[in-house]
Amino acid sequence: MTTIATGPATGTASRAAGYTHAAAWILGLTAAWGATPEVGDTHARIAIAYADRPLQAIAQALLVHGVAAVGLAAVGSGLLGWARRTGVAAARFAGWTGTAAAALAFVQLVLELIAVSGADPASPGRTGALFEAVQRVDGVKMFALAALAAAACVASRHGTLLRRWEAVTGWALAATITASGIGYLLLSTALTPMAFISLPLLLVWIAALGAALGRRP
Repeated sequence: MTTIATGPATGTASRAAGYTHAAAWILGLTAAWGATPEVGDTHARIAIAYADRPLQAIAQALLVHGVAAVGLAAVGSGLLGWARRTGVAAARFAGWTGTAAAALAFVQLVLELIAVSGADPASPGRTGALFEAVQRVDGVKMFALAALAAAACVASRHGTLLRRWEAVTGWALAATITASGIGYLLLSTALTPMAFISLPLLLVWIAALGAALGRRP
């Protein structure tokens, strides 16, 4: 009987997924920098932004809510695999919350593609409502990511998953992205700027988490 060793391959996949998540976000933000609407914009302004630059908006959506979500799902799968091997319940919870966050990103992708494809400055209500729905889903996704970060840090106490700086970064991410999540869920322009702190932490930490899973048998 032939036995296939899946550990190294799974570790490599998790590492690549973490880096892919960060790269997709950076490319997506670069592709549509200053071209897409923001929380607080009027429905008319949202529709105009999408109608004037649909290709940039679609490219950003595909990268940030598509490719990055695939990377996040793969990291979540890596966490679930590590949880099965180690029996650490917190790691299992982290894996499922990562998977849930990826699923929410796919929901955002669908809503955003519908919003962009139907953008009409003469009748902006539908596009504006869809954009706001995307932001509210983003808020829920941020709560899932906060739970992912906190659970992975707790799991590390029992299974030495993360190094000290990775755990510290994870706790900082959990705190800041919770504040961001509240802002996006409520469409609060007072709290959404927290994303300028939580997003860099997220990209660094997911990449580090993927690399950590790659180090573990």
